Amino acid sequence: MKITVHRGTHQIGGCVTEIASENDRVFIDFGTDLPGCEGAPATPIPGLTVPDDTNCALFLTHYHGDHIGRLKEVAPGVPVYLGATAREIYLRYLQRIEKEISGHADAMLPLSPLRTVRLGGISVTPLMVDHSAFDAYMFLIEAEGKRILHTGDFRLHGFRGKGTLPALERYARDVDLVICETTNLSREEIGMTERDLQNEARNIMQEHKYVFVLCSSTNIDRIGSFYHANPRGRLFLCDEYQKEILEIVRKHHASKSRFYDFAHVLDYGTNLDNLMEERGFCMLIRQGETFAQLLRRYRGRDAVVYSMWSGYLKGETRSAELAAFLAKEQLTFLHTSGHASTGDLAALCRTVRPKYGVIPIHGETPERLAELLPEEDIHILSDGEVFTL
Repeated sequence: MKITVHRGTHQIGGCVTEIASENDRVFIDFGTDLPGCEGAPATPIPGLTVPDDTNCALFLTHYHGDHIGRLKEVAPGVPVYLGATAREIYLRYLQRIEKEISGHADAMLPLSPLRTVRLGGISVTPLMVDHSAFDAYMFLIEAEGKRILHTGDFRLHGFRGKGTLPALERYARDVDLVICETTNLSREEIGMTERDLQNEARNIMQEHKYVFVLCSSTNIDRIGSFYHANPRGRLFLCDEYQKEILEIVRKHHASKSRFYDFAHVLDYGTNLDNLMEERGFCMLIRQGETFAQLLRRYRGRDAVVYSMWSGYLKGETRSAELAAFLAKEQLTFLHTSGHASTGDLAALCRTVRPKYGVIPIHGETPERLAELLPEEDIHILSDGEVFTL
């Protein structure tokens, strides 16, 4: 087997990894660069963006732009796989931002946990993980008698993170190689678990009758934290788009877990203004004049909770539009990372015990993995370098 990390050996996001066996090739993720984390210019990739005579498919770990954002560049006829619920969420997101859905997005094939997909001599088994994107996966790739675990983005400190190591113990022990995300080796900001965050959200809502929350519209577990922390009798509000996203999740997952039963979410309209004033609320917001007006109306009486990565408000990755939207607000910062802590990385590798070591990706300081895991062979590659297993 030959492994090529075309992009992502020394940057966060923008990753694309190829695993090849004879005439079959699997690509994992194909995303755009994060602002401020731009790598070298992208080059054509035979089989993925340039048609050739090999048997190829693209598997997407989740729907964040730095993993899926270059989907339109995929060559015609290349199958693309994404989690079944993730696919619905992503298509609704595209409808909102683009109004037109490309053929590749509409034709994506659904993945399900533990349901193996075979491409010639390669098999790919999705293992569900906890991440700040819903319905995200690791992939166990098997060919030529070898087993590779590609972690995608994951964490163990979320609500569903406790299931990751037991699943790996059962399905992915004694792999030959791990291809592992290392985001937080350079910017670790864990601080608290998702459960800790929910408890702190509950405290904020006890102190403030009117609470606005700025978080990603597709960070479903984060929204669930605030939803279930909201006191009984208070309204939980969002806009129509956000409610549609939550209804997708509710439709498929409420029967499996009450955590995803967003039955009492209301779509904001001015008809609710009097009830909001009377009963109080938690409202999910984003940039836009409707929410700006509401922030002005309640300013001085509310709590405005910022629950996203702090890099969007400062430094090279700062969003000027977002900063302007929040400029006059007194923010309460309440966030925890969607990525693995250093302890998580070590726990994963010590669980699966890769025979031939680890290839770090999706990080700016991959060499730190050798310090973290001195017992492992750490293969630090350059973009485009071929590693033979």
